[in-house]
Amino acid sequence: MKAALIGCGAIASRWVRSLLADGRIEIAALVDPDQQAARALADRYELSPTFATTLDEALALAPVDVVVNLTPPDHHYRVSREALTHGFHVLTEKPLALNLPNALDLVRLARERGLLLAVMQNRGADPGFLAFRDMVRLGGQPPFAIASDTLVTLPGPGFRSNQHLPVATDLAVHAFDQVRALITAPPTEVTCTETPTGFLAPHTSIATITVQFADGSLFTYRGGYIVDPLLRTNANGDWRVEARGFAACWAPDPTDRHKTTEAGPPAYQRCITAMVDALHQPGAVPVPALGNLGSIALLDAALQSAGSRRSVPVPEVPDVRP
Repeated sequence: MKAALIGCGAIASRWVRSLLADGRIEIAALVDPDQQAARALADRYELSPTFATTLDEALALAPVDVVVNLTPPDHHYRVSREALTHGFHVLTEKPLALNLPNALDLVRLARERGLLLAVMQNRGADPGFLAFRDMVRLGGQPPFAIASDTLVTLPGPGFRSNQHLPVATDLAVHAFDQVRALITAPPTEVTCTETPTGFLAPHTSIATITVQFADGSLFTYRGGYIVDPLLRTNANGDWRVEARGFAACWAPDPTDRHKTTEAGPPAYQRCITAMVDALHQPGAVPVPALGNLGSIALLDAALQSAGSRRSVPVPEVPDVRP
């Protein structure tokens, strides 16, 4: 299969390395308005793709089966929908969309066209975090009080300097995947604030998010893009869980940049490999993004809360299973 990568920013290197290591998908086109970034990416990995500034331009120049959507979060819905409408499978960075109606529309369109729609969910699928989840489920009984801090430094701000609510849209969505693995009860209400800290750097901000659940569980999240590397956490976050007669914490080493370990490749590579596996499995094409709708419902409520400065009920995810 041949792929068009749309978006050649920092995250693209992770995808290129993973796809080259897998070998089942050829990178046929690099698409970005910034052609210098696209050519630098091609040179770094010795690629010989078609270069284009739009998907339509790429399609006129190169055969494509799969679109890899690496655009900024506020472009995800438009780009993924355009690709599905053209009849291409879509592998996308998180979030799937910024609100639940748009995410449901993408799932519906993928199903109608018989196309794969898969989204990056590497933090929720991290083996270390899943081991922590199993320990919590085995040792504790809900309701749970859960707190998580995720403070991340960036080599460069990239799109985040111009992204509205960058922590909620680009960072907290990982925590939504993770907390849904810890708490199985439906979320009911979200309160979110995000405050820029432009006195540190143009792209920095801090978000605080509180999620209440139907079983009485409570999740509090503090996340942010910061400057000083001495203050950062691991990108998976520092997690603390307490229940009656039970307490546990998980705080991975912040100096661990998710390198390959003896346990296998990093979680993002595992996630990309699973997406490619789904493309090649026999039978009906699945829509793995269906499992991400609960996180998009939380994101939808968080963005509404940040805009209105009040608590917002979490929209109910309809049962759209086949």
